[in-house]
Amino acid sequence: MIFDKVTIKSGDYEKKLNVYPYLRDPKGFYGDLLVDHLVKFKDIFIPLIGKYRGVWFKNPEKKGIFILENYYYEAKHLMERINKLAQKIVGSAVLYDDKKVCSEYFQLAEEGYRLLRKYQSDFSLTDLKEIPVSLERAGLVTTRLALGLDKDAKVHNEIRVVTKRTHLKEEPANYLTATVKWRDEVGLKKINHQPVMMADFVNPASGASTAAFILAAKKIGIVPSAIYHRSISATKQGIVFMKKALEELGIKTYFYTVGCANELNSSYYLIGDRAVGDAGHILRHFLPKGYQQ
Repeated sequence: MIFDKVTIKSGDYEKKLNVYPYLRDPKGFYGDLLVDHLVKFKDIFIPLIGKYRGVWFKNPEKKGIFILENYYYEAKHLMERINKLAQKIVGSAVLYDDKKVCSEYFQLAEEGYRLLRKYQSDFSLTDLKEIPVSLERAGLVTTRLALGLDKDAKVHNEIRVVTKRTHLKEEPANYLTATVKWRDEVGLKKINHQPVMMADFVNPASGASTAAFILAAKKIGIVPSAIYHRSISATKQGIVFMKKALEELGIKTYFYTVGCANELNSSYYLIGDRAVGDAGHILRHFLPKGYQQ
C-alpha cells in the first residue's frame, strides 16, 4: 500500500509533542510547535515533483473527478487570471502583505467557489451535507467560501484540524513531513464512517496535508467513508496519487475543482501556467474574526 512507509510520532497521553527539535528550519516554521502527531512521509511524494507525464483518466467524471475549466470558458479564464496574479506575487514576496493584492486574490477565490456552486448540479454535486473539515489556516477561509458564507460565519458541524507541512533536519529537502493538531479530538469522532467535505484553495497539490490528517485520524480509530474535495485548483499527479492512496484505505474520493495544474516544483508548489503562489500565506489575511492559532 502507498502509505506503508509512513511513520507517525505522537505525543504522550494528554501531552503534546514538541516538534521544535526535529525541524530543519524552526525559524521558518509558522505552525504550532506543540502538536498531537508528526507524520513522516519520507520519499513517497518525490515522484510527484516536476511535470506530470503519467496516465490520466480517460473518463475522469466516471472516477469522480470534475474540472470546470474543461467545460466552461469562465472557469478557464479565471484560472488564467489567478496564474497571472500569482506570478506577480511570487516575483515579489512583499506582495504577500499587500492588502490590495491579497484582496484581489481573495476575490478571485470567492469567484471560483461561486462557479463551483453555480455548476455543481451539472455534475450531481448538489448535496453539500457532508461534514466540513477545515485544515487550518487557509481551510477556514475556503470552507466558508465553498458554502457561500460570510468569512466570519460560524459553520455548523465544522471540524477544525491544524496541519502544517514541513521538513525535518535529518531528512533530504524533498522529503515531506506534516504536523497535525486536533482542535477537538472528541468532536472528531462524528466523522467516523461519514462523508466529509474538504475545501482548500489547492487540494491536492501533493496531498500531504490531507494525507496527514487522514493517517493521524486513522491512528486514533477514526476513518471517514468518503472525501469530497472542493478546490480552486489541484494537480493531476496529486489527484491520481491521493485517489489511489485513499481508496486503499477504503475511503471514496471525489475531486471538484475550477482548474487543474500538472507541474510541481521541488517544494511541492504549483508552477507553470497554473501557478497559484502560496495561497495559504495570502489567505491568512481573511481568517474568521477572533481566530487564534
